[in-house]
Amino acid sequence: MDILSKLPERLNEVMFEKNLTPAEFAKQVGVDRNTITRYLQGVRLPSFKNFIKMLEVLNCSADFLVGLIDFPPANLVFHPIPPFQERFKELLQTFNFSQFKLYNKTKLSYDDYNRWLKGVSVPYVDSLVKLAQAFECSVDFILGRIR
Repeated sequence: MDILSKLPERLNEVMFEKNLTPAEFAKQVGVDRNTITRYLQGVRLPSFKNFIKMLEVLNCSADFLVGLIDFPPANLVFHPIPPFQERFKELLQTFNFSQFKLYNKTKLSYDDYNRWLKGVSVPYVDSLVKLAQAFECSVDFILGRIR
């Protein structure tokens, strides 16, 4: 099963609960309606920036939205998200992971790790999920939204 197969269903569910049409949601996220439609159809994954904005607009757990947990957690307090470059360095230190150990668990490329460490790029949602699985924590923790 694809690790993000539940994203379209969950996104649709949370938008419905918030009474947001795709057009309204797209405007709040800052993308065109077709982009949201592609997310809802499972044709495209959100970029890091769009995913973060979606989480902020919906005020929901990243783990629920991507399908890692079945029910949204109650009473979570979400913190501002730090730059991923800083957060990634912190995660490697906190969990005592070398890039080699992380590669063995995720099979993501060393080039990706180096770009993240240099602040040249940020991971896509599927990579965030793989990182959470490797570190055995939540995507919200990976992002620094919860502590």
